[in-house]
Amino acid sequence: MQLNFMPLKLRNSYRKNIPEIRAYFYHLYPDFVLNHKITDLYNEIPVFTFHSINADDFEKCLKYLYKNNYCTLNVSNFFEIITNKKNTPQRSVLLTFDDGWGSLWTYAYPLLKKYKMHAVCFLIPGAINSDHQKNYNLEDVWAGRIGYEDLISRESSAEPYCTWEEIFEMYQAGVIDFQSHTLYHSQVFTSTKIIDFIHPNFDCANGNHNIPIIMRNGENVWDRNLDLGTPIYHYEPRMSGKKRYLDDENLRLHCTQFVAKQGGSDFFRDKNWRSTLFNLIKKYNADHQNQGYYESQDDLEQGILEDLRLSKKIIEEKLSGNTVTHLCYPYYVGSQLAVDLSIQAGYKCSYWGFMDGKSTNRAGDDPHKIVRLSDEFIFLLPGNGRKRFTDILLKKLKLGKNILTQITKHH
Repeated sequence: MQLNFMPLKLRNSYRKNIPEIRAYFYHLYPDFVLNHKITDLYNEIPVFTFHSINADDFEKCLKYLYKNNYCTLNVSNFFEIITNKKNTPQRSVLLTFDDGWGSLWTYAYPLLKKYKMHAVCFLIPGAINSDHQKNYNLEDVWAGRIGYEDLISRESSAEPYCTWEEIFEMYQAGVIDFQSHTLYHSQVFTSTKIIDFIHPNFDCANGNHNIPIIMRNGENVWDRNLDLGTPIYHYEPRMSGKKRYLDDENLRLHCTQFVAKQGGSDFFRDKNWRSTLFNLIKKYNADHQNQGYYESQDDLEQGILEDLRLSKKIIEEKLSGNTVTHLCYPYYVGSQLAVDLSIQAGYKCSYWGFMDGKSTNRAGDDPHKIVRLSDEFIFLLPGNGRKRFTDILLKKLKLGKNILTQITKHH
């Protein structure tokens, strides 16, 4: 068995960034991004995406918007504009946060209040473990109660996401809207092809987001904490609409037990460890009938629908009075099936990243095809202190070079 191996960190980065690369070559960016002479948005409503943030970079974004008289919408205003129920205010933007990382509470919330701005956060309710806990944030630093260094480790702690108590306070303050980013931000196996194994340098990402959901003893392993040696098959986001492949649990156990007997993490010191595991699998399949199978179309549709309904239900129950009708697709990957099922679940608006054939958002657009730009594109908006696209491109190329350097080091 041959391994057509692409390091997963490179694969994951490629999948998320290829739409931006394609947008550049096919001129799919909004006009203001590439044309430095444009001084007006011409009724465009740019939507920007943040994930984890630091205070300095985020405040620079808000300062730029503030000094150039940009209005930050909430989701209700945005939806009314898109559906032609309200005129577009001049220089309107929507700021979105994906996942609900702790820095939303630690940095974003105090700074949004400081500049009297708004944002929306797409939560992963299944990943939020804590109810009654409120951590320090920038307001405590400003009041002299703690030092700034006390905030830095929040997202590397046992509670990297905002707690429900923090979310409730932000919601009550009217500064941040909270909507759905699906229940667990899931990825699932979609092929019989093994592309890697869980190993000490596996690209897990924050919250184990790069580890697919597997079944163990008939139950989904939502925390994604998998044993060393677990085979990783080709996988895609759940909302991609592709049928899930349920791998052979006995084969998986055969691999993980073998690795454990060979010293666990020490087994991976051998440069040929992947070949060893593939040979082990080849022999297993020769001696046993593989029990892996694909889910049915009904199971696929029911799985997506249940995910979307539960995510909406939990957020609405935790935030009394909040109505969840906006959905953001994890990894910017959705499907027509997911859109159709989201409408059935009660969602009225869907957010992506870049979309082929659509460069911006305007009144009258399909609310289930909202495109978003990375946060650094804020500085390309018309205004004083505006950057050029080449500045942003060079920054992205530098980031890509750093990723490749890390991959080379570990592989």
